[in-house]
Amino acid sequence: MARNGPLEQQKRRLLLVALPIASAAALFEWALLRRSGQAPSPLLLAGAAFALLLALLLWRRRRSLRFVETVLTAGIAVGLFVFLYLGLFSADSLSLERFARLSPWVSVALAGLLVISGSRRSVWIGTAVYLGLLALGLVRLFRAGPQPTREALFGPLAHFYLANAVLLWLMHAWSELQRQYARTRQIARSMASLAHTDPLLGIPNRRQMELLIEQEIRCAEEGGQPATMIMFDVDRFKQINDMYGHEAGDAALRAVATTVRQALRATDHVGRWGGDEFIILVRVNETAQAYQLAQRVGEAVHQKLSEHFPIVTISLGVAPYRPGDTVSSWVSRADAAMYRAKESGRNRVVVGS
Repeated sequence: MARNGPLEQQKRRLLLVALPIASAAALFEWALLRRSGQAPSPLLLAGAAFALLLALLLWRRRRSLRFVETVLTAGIAVGLFVFLYLGLFSADSLSLERFARLSPWVSVALAGLLVISGSRRSVWIGTAVYLGLLALGLVRLFRAGPQPTREALFGPLAHFYLANAVLLWLMHAWSELQRQYARTRQIARSMASLAHTDPLLGIPNRRQMELLIEQEIRCAEEGGQPATMIMFDVDRFKQINDMYGHEAGDAALRAVATTVRQALRATDHVGRWGGDEFIILVRVNETAQAYQLAQRVGEAVHQKLSEHFPIVTISLGVAPYRPGDTVSSWVSRADAAMYRAKESGRNRVVVGS
């Protein structure tokens, strides 16, 4: 995935909001502890500075998003281990109030990994962090001493680890949903492409060209610039198949399609109408311009294919849009002009009525 794509830009904006909030939360916790008479850990101030520094690097673009993600993931993991260790193994007895204040932020941090690391990666990282935190809790529980102390400790620890186990499961489910959604979108895009694209030539097929013709008719009826249709086919295409084989015939059609696309403007359309017949839709001010464009296309095709297929030329019929045209009537006029070009000796352009 491109690192400058829409998703990455959204992630960058999200982190630019989340990191200052995390810094403010750490400072707020430090102030609350100090006001209550407890000795706040200097690690809270270090965490606040850490989050602000990453936000500044991201805002000033001094470091890449991937660098910030990696450092932040490592920082979250280390921070969780340190704070939980200090909470569980401090010299004084376990403060349930302090532990209860810390617990929600562990869940927030684990959820943050989902945003930072991406869906599947976050599940593995979050699981590894959770297992490490679980090991700390089990060690503390087994070293709790007398039975009453152990029982008082068991409840908060059980709630803490069960809640975060549920969170990890939700992260896993979200990861699977994202994976299935991405796969479904990819399949849908592939099917849509197959439904509207000729598989051999990679250009619009007849169904798509009919839609494009209808679009041009609506545009003309609404007062837009009318389009001109150019229909052409490959002269003596059957002889190509007979002389060189069907694979060579397919190669010739691919070369024709590529050459025509290169000769057209980005706003023009070319598609396969059927067999060796093609339709071009162009918007020009005058029919003479469409005639000149058709001539350039014919010359480009012959020049491109003359080395390998010297008999390949194309005959083109030009049909400007006429008020009241339908798809059928417009195509019929272009088709009639193309056959007049073939009857006139092939490898030429004829403008229809």
